[in-house]
Amino acid sequence: MSRTFLPFSLLASLSLATIAFSGCNTFDPDLGDSPFRCGTGSPACPDDYECVVQSVGVEICERMGEDPTTRPDAREGGAFTCADDSPLEPNNSIADPTLTNIPSVTTDISIVQLAICPTGDQDFFRFDVEVAGANALAQIEYDPGPGELVVEMLNGSGVPIGVGMVVGSDTGIVRVAVPNLAVGTYFAVVHGADATIQNNYKITVQTIP
Repeated sequence: MSRTFLPFSLLASLSLATIAFSGCNTFDPDLGDSPFRCGTGSPACPDDYECVVQSVGVEICERMGEDPTTRPDAREGGAFTCADDSPLEPNNSIADPTLTNIPSVTTDISIVQLAICPTGDQDFFRFDVEVAGANALAQIEYDPGPGELVVEMLNGSGVPIGVGMVVGSDTGIVRVAVPNLAVGTYFAVVHGADATIQNNYKITVQTIP
């Protein structure tokens, strides 16, 4: 199952939104874009919404095809606004990475509302391969306006084994894929194309046996 995670500070806001909707019919056709919990029956969400895992035990309905963090408004008010990913920091090296729980919990994870901030920041994400010959993918999505971001894949010693390439004509989607990996620990790392860049992004990490 693909899992999407929000930093804890955003989950607090989500809880308030959930309370606000607790007194209404979750299948009201005029639901807007605010998140609300998935139903326990089938379907779990009304038409045009999908049930998305936000964290362990938290599933919300989101409007299909819309992800406000895919192209964050990083220049609100004319100045750059960093997403608050402080609950995941520090994840600035292979010694203190964000753990993706791949493959112990899932083989496919997305984390939203991340930031390369301040300038010179790097974000490391650890995943493991337990079966030889697995393929691995790391993809970032971001607004290229504030500056170019780079995603790389590293082996367990921190040596680069793959560098992301732009997907199609969309310069805001960059993907690195490395096939036939040996059993071991690996990392995806995201950073600015140069040390002056700050930007927000979403990352997806996936392993395929």
